[in-house]
Amino acid sequence: MKYPLPSRILHWLMAAIILTLLGLGIYMSEFLPKDAPNRMEIYNLHKSLGAMALVLIFFRIINRLINKAPALPQSISKLEITLAHLCHFALYFLMILTPLSGYLMSNSFGYPAVFFGYELPFLIEKNLELGKFFSETHELSAYILLGLITIHVSAVIKHRFFDKPENDVLKRMI
Repeated sequence: MKYPLPSRILHWLMAAIILTLLGLGIYMSEFLPKDAPNRMEIYNLHKSLGAMALVLIFFRIINRLINKAPALPQSISKLEITLAHLCHFALYFLMILTPLSGYLMSNSFGYPAVFFGYELPFLIEKNLELGKFFSETHELSAYILLGLITIHVSAVIKHRFFDKPENDVLKRMI
């Protein structure tokens, strides 16, 4: 049984946005020169996609409450099912924490969060100490999110290519 179409669309849309955000974030922090002429455009694109991801995760949660996930194949072990549920819970948590901490980081350092040219409201006042906390939270949560995505994709590959055919969970999401 497949996930409902809205669930599949949200999953793949958010996967594309989140992978783009992670790539942009690594580029911004590791490779983007401080004097790059397009620096602000890249930061604003990152902020805009982050704001979009934050909104979409709430639509995804509502969708998940309305459209239940199909049951995992009974041939998958109880341990793997438990790990899958824990991983999904952590992914949802990090899909909220990572963009929210980025939004709060920007505000704490005195910068607005933006959405494709539109300034979003400040949620908190400028506070450099708090900004450092949110900066560390944003970076750490992004790397943990990247690690969990890697585990998630690896599990799908394992079930698709190395398990019994009935354990192929990828069919449910395409």
